[in-house]
Amino acid sequence: MCLPYSIEKLHTYIRDLDTSNQKLASVQEALRHSEKLAGMGQLSAGIAHELNNPLGVITMYSNILKEELPQDNPMVRDLDLIVEQAERCRKIVGGLLNFARKNQLNVDETDALKLAEHSLNSVIVPDHVTIHMSSSLNNPNVMLDFDQMTQVLTNLLKNAIEAMPEGGEINLLISDNPDKVIFRVKDNGSGIEKENMDKLFTPFFTTKGIGKGTGLGLPIIYGIVKMHKGDIQVESNSNPEKGPTGTTFTITLPRNRMV
Repeated sequence: MCLPYSIEKLHTYIRDLDTSNQKLASVQEALRHSEKLAGMGQLSAGIAHELNNPLGVITMYSNILKEELPQDNPMVRDLDLIVEQAERCRKIVGGLLNFARKNQLNVDETDALKLAEHSLNSVIVPDHVTIHMSSSLNNPNVMLDFDQMTQVLTNLLKNAIEAMPEGGEINLLISDNPDKVIFRVKDNGSGIEKENMDKLFTPFFTTKGIGKGTGLGLPIIYGIVKMHKGDIQVESNSNPEKGPTGTTFTITLPRNRMV
């Protein structure tokens, strides 16, 4: 008489064990990722500091030479290119430092809807892309760093735009529950290849062409979200045979950040 009950209990234990193993694997992967980011952060800081001074010298002397040359001199164009590329390197260095430094959050009570609207207004939207924003917030108040979370949302929106060179639609969705506020950036672009999904937050990994990306945008986003004690998830499909293509980034933030 007790046998069916015992078998059912055994099945329950097996399911619980499987769930625990999945959670453990997820935590271990997050820990490995955090350790990797910490190591890359230290390396990035060292590289950035070493590069800053020579880049400054290159930019300064290139501009001096430009001022000394007649404007019709063909070397002016070459110097313009040198200055342009040096400035690009300085931006990369800035990204390295932003990624490397241990930011102190300036947390204050913020209206999540106003944050989303401000982020949307900070992005240049081309004519062939449409962005819709919708909110189902019951309580818009959340404790966060307004400037850094603006950086997160604007970067995700820019990435979504770049994923739709032929045009498309982006949805910025804001929702909440009593404890958390959720932001979703959803596009119907080309999607992310399956083999690249686990590399998205790896520093310097990029699928963009040479000179078009540093591979630091998503790692910086990841770091900012984690400093807020939040979570970021990605869902994507790049295969039209499996359904509509596109990518959705979901950011979940605690309403009251715990120190």
